[in-house]
Amino acid sequence: MFPVWKRLLLFCCFYCKTANSFPPNNVRSEPKTQSHFSITLGGVYASTASFLDMFDLVNNTGQSFSQKVQEYFGTDQESYSNHIGIIRRIIGYENNIQRDYAGISFYHVNGEQIEIAHNYIRTLRQSIADLSSTATTEDDLEEIREKVGAALYTIQEFYSNTNWIELMGNKIYEDFGQDDVTLVDIANEQDNTCADCGFIEGITICDNNIRGDKLTSGYKSGQDVTKPIRTGFLGKCSHGSPDDDSRFSTATGGIYKGRSIVDEAPHFSLHGAASDAAMDATEYFLIGQGRGLLSLIGAEAFRDVFGLRTREDVVKTSLTFVIDVTGSMGDDIKAVIAATQNIVNEAKDSDFVPENYILVTFSDPESRTTGLMTTNPQTMITWLQNIAVNGGGDCAEYAMSGMLKGIEMSNEKSKIYLCTDADAKDEDKQGDVMAGLIAKQLTPVFLLTGQCSRRRRKRNSGGAEEFELQKSFQNEKSSRGQRVKRSSLLVFQKIAEETGGRVYETKVAELEAIVEKEIQDTFPSSNVFVTHLIFPTNSMPNENISVPVDNHIETLKIEITTVSAESEFSLLYPNGTDVMFASNIEQKNILGGKLTISILNPSTGAWILTRKTSKAWIVNVTAQSPMDFSTSILAPSSDGNSYFLVGNPIMGFNYSVVVDIQNANYNFTCDYALLFDETWNQVVEIPLTKMAVQGISSCIGPYVPFNKSSFVQISGTDELGNTYLRTRMFSILPTSVKLRVLPVLGDLRLNEGTNISFSLTNTGDSTAEFIITVSDGDTTIDVQTGFLQAGQIYEAVVMVTPDSLKSVVLRFSVSLKNYTGVVQSETRRFSVTDTRTADCTVLEYPRTCPVESLNTYNCSKYIWTGLVEVSSSTIRLSEIIVSSEEVVLEYMNLTLANFSLPISVRGSCCVQSVLISILDKDGHFSQCRFELSNQALAIIEITTPAVVEPKTEVLIVNWMMIGIAVASAVAGITLVAVLVVLIYKTKCNKNNSATSVSYTKEKL
Repeated sequence: MFPVWKRLLLFCCFYCKTANSFPPNNVRSEPKTQSHFSITLGGVYASTASFLDMFDLVNNTGQSFSQKVQEYFGTDQESYSNHIGIIRRIIGYENNIQRDYAGISFYHVNGEQIEIAHNYIRTLRQSIADLSSTATTEDDLEEIREKVGAALYTIQEFYSNTNWIELMGNKIYEDFGQDDVTLVDIANEQDNTCADCGFIEGITICDNNIRGDKLTSGYKSGQDVTKPIRTGFLGKCSHGSPDDDSRFSTATGGIYKGRSIVDEAPHFSLHGAASDAAMDATEYFLIGQGRGLLSLIGAEAFRDVFGLRTREDVVKTSLTFVIDVTGSMGDDIKAVIAATQNIVNEAKDSDFVPENYILVTFSDPESRTTGLMTTNPQTMITWLQNIAVNGGGDCAEYAMSGMLKGIEMSNEKSKIYLCTDADAKDEDKQGDVMAGLIAKQLTPVFLLTGQCSRRRRKRNSGGAEEFELQKSFQNEKSSRGQRVKRSSLLVFQKIAEETGGRVYETKVAELEAIVEKEIQDTFPSSNVFVTHLIFPTNSMPNENISVPVDNHIETLKIEITTVSAESEFSLLYPNGTDVMFASNIEQKNILGGKLTISILNPSTGAWILTRKTSKAWIVNVTAQSPMDFSTSILAPSSDGNSYFLVGNPIMGFNYSVVVDIQNANYNFTCDYALLFDETWNQVVEIPLTKMAVQGISSCIGPYVPFNKSSFVQISGTDELGNTYLRTRMFSILPTSVKLRVLPVLGDLRLNEGTNISFSLTNTGDSTAEFIITVSDGDTTIDVQTGFLQAGQIYEAVVMVTPDSLKSVVLRFSVSLKNYTGVVQSETRRFSVTDTRTADCTVLEYPRTCPVESLNTYNCSKYIWTGLVEVSSSTIRLSEIIVSSEEVVLEYMNLTLANFSLPISVRGSCCVQSVLISILDKDGHFSQCRFELSNQALAIIEITTPAVVEPKTEVLIVNWMMIGIAVASAVAGITLVAVLVVLIYKTKCNKNNSATSVSYTKEKL
């Protein structure tokens, strides 16, 4: 996939800017401000509720959108949590665009890049349609979600940053981002679209600053399209947020509507209309009649993308095991039995169990392949316990024949778990297996212990089989650092890749945990984790343990290890009376030193468990309950916003922990979140505050990480005032290094190299020795090592050249010496496009403009030139667009071009950034960018001073300076200059390796 990789240094320019838009997440100090989070959440809820109505999946009882969604999931808190998690990830992808592409105008529909933004959404829609037609894996669905998030961000920004709301009210623009439409009239560069705003008591007043009735959008300083210079009081509109320095030049002020307060947005009074339209447009993009995502990808794919599946679907599937029963498989089968039994016991009180259980066994010869089916899970466990292992004189076995039998017996959309320690002797049936899996939409999970590849069978003197350990090839490294793989392993991997399955190469000791996790993911029960307690040996006996039961617990389950007799414990009802375990709804069982208690429909309140022994106890409390929670971390950014954290937090930095609680009544409270380490020692207590979020019961609290944690526990009261506890795994490893993978503009191009840039920052106060590993799935691509002093940044580039149109997924992982495991990681997904689509490549970059040119008096005297090349298979029907009328493009007639053509670009230092775009007939586009200056352009207004009564022949020169005087001011010229000095944010240095062109000091 990646024939060329190399390291380079990289310096960026457009990625260190800020983008003031709708805020990514709710601003707690601005309750009336809608964010991308609230807009997307509301739009998705409206869409999914309408979808559920459309397909009669809920009763239409006049409920709110969020209530309909909750009704659909019912007590299935796992599926509901998954749905909310998907929405949060889509919002996270929106956040990525807002943060990573802050300097690129079209993503935010700024700088009058409306047509480009429109076509960007068109290409995303087409890509989503193409992906949905071939999507077979969760990774494919996640790529669709990423593109949905990208499209929704730009659609919502249209209403914040253009003048559509001022022209049309909160009506949505249904044609925006759609195919085969003609856009409304968009202002050209000559059109003055705004007038200067007024000032009253230091406050900018921009209520009526828009001029004309053409569609326009504001220009923002620091982005790749520069606001044209105007004199007088009419000019182009600015964005106008506090970090937009262009708001000080004509036309002053701006039209931004992304916030609800006057200090943040010049058109703050229209924020409500803009956010309402953005939410309606979100719904239209998703389910608009004949035009939405639903029509584009179909109902089943829509359900999969948004997780609109409940475990009621599970009851239609099979739980199928295909097991190698040759002599070496005894330990493997014991692990499968233990895992399956744990799952069956956990789910016995749940309605969400598979329709049937299937056991297929295979051996050598092929005729020993058998298949059994039952609807009773205990029967399945009995069959597993009764498996007799024998046969298989050589190592390879008939795995494909076993798979074919499992495929034949399984219901559609089931998972098949194959467990073997040997190669596949019948590899020639690989095609039949893949075809069968695909036809019935079955997902294989291959559990390969590799035992047989490390042991050689032989017979002892009594004729019984013995095994000798052989050298394992699985862990050997070749001279190139790649693993040597058995041919049959490649067969299993090929099948999994084509069908969305998984391959585990594992040890027998790890097999039980893997099987249990896999089955839990497929057939999750309604179990929630309430709490976990540890009492060491010789701790005080007769200790009372309070077990809170809230109004949402349907079955209470308590497990205690090292209990051998009933005299060692007692249990009291919340009213203080003893539990006698006299009925079927109250059960206790002591087996193998473990006490198991199950209480059906327990009364609410504090149950008291008494430990009447000094023996060590480990208490695990779970429950059947529709109420559970999920947790995420918000990280503050330099742009003043907060974004969902990717990777681990940095030690000592300020974060926020966000808790979403599923199926909690509105009147619930949240008190605190406790973080525990892996041995259940408390790490930190986080006070929680309830947040007002549509359709989600959410709480937030401040978090400054220092120590590793493995679990999080939340506490509060339910709607009746009963205390609740819920606990989840929550692995956090605070670290001193920060990983950042820079985004790539546009898609990767087939068979062309693209630099993927990343950096590692040491935020600590000591030297860090690091290892950065770049991989694509199972294959390690590159490993980089080094030392970072405190405060240092390591920057590097890897080049990838895709050899197919399949998306490229890269995982960047960071390890530190003296740390166990990975301390930071980030996964990036890159789409690949055909080289025949529109492309723009810079051949020659101009130099940046010198300091002495950076004012309106001198700038026209400094001329720069550059060279780009554009290409497209439909170049004769393409359009070339330049961002400034002051820039001259010279190129041959497009109708005479074949595939590509060079374009000479020439302009003056009055233009600080230039954008050249090629837009082909199918909406595909590509852009080349020149940034000519990383400093402000000072505006000098030349006036003629009025002379009432000249007394001498010497003209008096007066200078009025506002701001900071420019060092290279035009001394010796008789004029009055007003210098408006713009304060620009610090930009990254740009290192261009292309040929530079010298300046000529002349006029265009």
